[in-house]
Amino acid sequence: MLARFACLALLLTACASDDSGGNDGTDSGTAADTAVTASATDDDGGTLGGSETGPATGDATAADSSSGAAGECATEFPAIITDIDETLTLSDGEFLMQLADGTYDPLEREGGAAMVTAYADLGYRVLYLTARSETLTTAGTDEPARDATMRWLVEHGYPTDEASTTLILAPSLVFGDDAAAYKTEALMDMQSMGWRFDYAYGNADSDIAGYDGAGLDKATTFIIGPEAGNDGTVAVEGEDWLAHTAEHLPTVPAVCE
Repeated sequence: MLARFACLALLLTACASDDSGGNDGTDSGTAADTAVTASATDDDGGTLGGSETGPATGDATAADSSSGAAGECATEFPAIITDIDETLTLSDGEFLMQLADGTYDPLEREGGAAMVTAYADLGYRVLYLTARSETLTTAGTDEPARDATMRWLVEHGYPTDEASTTLILAPSLVFGDDAAAYKTEALMDMQSMGWRFDYAYGNADSDIAGYDGAGLDKATTFIIGPEAGNDGTVAVEGEDWLAHTAEHLPTVPAVCE
């Protein structure tokens, strides 16, 4: 873990923009506010699918008036939250390699796109919440981390519909407790706009703590990798999402039916 962070620090020296305001990972108190604001403004391309406005910012109460097993749709937007690095990709190292070489295509955990798409097909909104920093750019191609992340999601078949998906990156580098605090605050900001997270996906203790801090149910918090099952979460066995999708998704109710 320390070697991974040291490697990332070296990359940051070469890749971070001059006006990043520092990458010491200590400003997580404002991280979520900045990231959510970025996803909602008209001039920074903060959301997926080429949209310039986030799905939760137009009218946080203008939802379907029906209700069903997934909740009251008149006041809430049923959604899922997923981390990206080592959750949808094979490891944190995949993004480090992309930072070092902008032409590198990070390897994914098999079945991830099909799993997230299955939720979207059932009517769930999707929040991609990552601790990747907005300040990073890829070597060789000078692609901002946000653009590289969005492009990867599109090219690997993940839902990117502008009306129902949002991508949030940290405004600066965060690790450990700071990453957990950033994710909690980002989730709480989205909850304040009507998003209700029924299912959560991650791989790290910071994901577990971040989701728990926002009150997400550990019985529907699915963790893959070495931290699987920690702190009362649901362990996902293996290195991919295939078996989980086959077993779990048929039990998931459609939204507002």
